[in-house]
Amino acid sequence: MKKNLISLAVAASVLGGAAVQAGQYVNPDNTGEVLLFPFYNADNGNSTNMHIANTTGVAKALKIRFVEYKNSDEVLDFNLYLSPYDHFAFGVIKDPNGTGAAITTRDNSCTVPALGSKNSPFDGTQTENADGSTTRTQPFVNYQILDDVDSSIERSLTGHVEVIEMGVLTNVGTAATTQWADFAKHGATGVPANCAGIVAGWTADAFAADDGVTAPSGGLYGIGYHIDVAAATAFGFEATAIDNFTAEGEEQHTDPGRTRPSLADGDRYATIHTGRTTATLNTNGTSSGFVQYVEILAPNGPQAVSALLMTSSITNDVMVNSAIGGMTDWVVTFPTKRVHVDGTTAIAPFTETWTGPTTESPACEVVAITQYDREEQTFVPVVSNDLQFSPLPPAATPADPAKVCNEVAVIAMGAAGTASALNVTTGLTNLASTYSEGWQRMAFANTMEVGGATMTGLPVIGFGAYKLNNGAMSYGHTAEHKRVSNNVLSD
Repeated sequence: MKKNLISLAVAASVLGGAAVQAGQYVNPDNTGEVLLFPFYNADNGNSTNMHIANTTGVAKALKIRFVEYKNSDEVLDFNLYLSPYDHFAFGVIKDPNGTGAAITTRDNSCTVPALGSKNSPFDGTQTENADGSTTRTQPFVNYQILDDVDSSIERSLTGHVEVIEMGVLTNVGTAATTQWADFAKHGATGVPANCAGIVAGWTADAFAADDGVTAPSGGLYGIGYHIDVAAATAFGFEATAIDNFTAEGEEQHTDPGRTRPSLADGDRYATIHTGRTTATLNTNGTSSGFVQYVEILAPNGPQAVSALLMTSSITNDVMVNSAIGGMTDWVVTFPTKRVHVDGTTAIAPFTETWTGPTTESPACEVVAITQYDREEQTFVPVVSNDLQFSPLPPAATPADPAKVCNEVAVIAMGAAGTASALNVTTGLTNLASTYSEGWQRMAFANTMEVGGATMTGLPVIGFGAYKLNNGAMSYGHTAEHKRVSNNVLSD
């Protein structure tokens, strides 16, 4: 039975092994029921390739959702049915026939609808290749942003990706038309046995009572790599994995034309990091001190996911040494921001509402940035508001605090106009870097009260992207942001 808050007196911290998890939690082993890819980009000739793997011996039904960078509005989603041990590979590219992004794949895994379909108003293409494979391309759409000031499809060129397991496929009865698990399995040719049968399950309303689908079982992982074609450089990254996302024993198998399930539909119970020190193992076998992980009960699904991802600060390297062609981008993504800001009043921990994509970049959040060089010297790229004699010289006038506005922010280290390591322009901002090599902290002072915990920070994921050039070759690598939790728990 789940509890509202695990007592701090309970020695449930990680002591020589993993703690027993009850509510949803971020899986440090990078497998789970939900995968959050922090970034995709398809401008400037770039592409982003992604892989979703099912490491289990059962067939699964997944919802795949692409969301744009400004307000996490959907630009495409569909159902994906994975065979046991299946691997779905796809790319996000610029639409060959338009100005937005598109998904493209040669993968045979069953999708509903079929990617590349020309079922108006969705206008995809299918191309038969010389090796017998089929390239399926499905452009993204701007239907969710038509009422915005900026309703351009170009907003879809950058964003992030949600993958949500809806349930495990099973065979129902003995009827040849309801063997859903068998339909998804790939045969010797690498093609699902009967994808058309799964499609028929929806058109004939055979899935209406959720027959043939049981609760999710996890075991998904995701990797991606962003390719700068012009520089022949790739940047790899991993998806954040959330396990136990769906409430125990439930499934959420929805038809392809619905935008559910979403991150709002997860279990209200969440296992969070306390930010406390590890409990101490005493000689008599007992433990003392603080626990590292506790389970809370959030008022709703979105706040449960936000609680999982709450971070008081992120840190990572900065390397912009021109002698080696060094460039650094930070990708900073707020996967749950939309549900907190898309209303008349912002919901904590966010403080500003989304009012439309104006030049002022709505729904911004103040951040505190500190830079460190390799010799322990520090610089704060925001002028402090300390008391001083007056009148102040113009250069000493207190500056506006640093803010991050987009839900997927790509921050290039360097003055305005500095090249991006990822070679992106959509959603790009610049941050002056005082030091050519060192590291940086971005801190968030926002707070959120949830489930008996006062949490400081913002729900954030992302990575640093680093590019080097030796004149003949370019090299790219990434490093996930290092996170700090700062949560105060009730007794």
